[in-house]
Amino acid sequence: MPVDETELVASYRRVEHPLYNALYRMLWDAQECQDVIHDAYLRLWQRKARVDADRIDALAWTASLNLARNRLRWRRLRGWPAAPEAVDAIAGEDDPQASAEQARLHTALRRLPVAMLEVVLMAEFSGMGTREIALALGIPEGTVASRKHGAVLRLKQWLGER
Repeated sequence: MPVDETELVASYRRVEHPLYNALYRMLWDAQECQDVIHDAYLRLWQRKARVDADRIDALAWTASLNLARNRLRWRRLRGWPAAPEAVDAIAGEDDPQASAEQARLHTALRRLPVAMLEVVLMAEFSGMGTREIALALGIPEGTVASRKHGAVLRLKQWLGER
């Protein structure tokens, strides 16, 4: 059954905040995150006749992650930094310890392969379970669990936690 405007708006309200949080940790640019989300929903709206209302949230995640990957690829091709300089002020300038921790986390997340990064961010920020993540990414559930496990192990190692 095709999606209508009410379902699209409801999906946006459900998904926007966790999607933004996950995308921010990929792109580290607030405006780019908003642009990606809006572009993804615009694409869903343009294809509304072919979009199944039951899968709209997963499709929003898929479209947003694809657009974010494209932006990261575009940055690499042009030799742009992986994140804008605004990253230095992520945690706030008033708390140097929090800023240092955020910078360490940022560096660790940037080291993860994109496939692992997507899974761990979706697991932490989307409220989606393994099955929903697998559906959104088009991969088996076992692959989701494996990527998440590998990402968490690497992050713990890089951040000095055991």
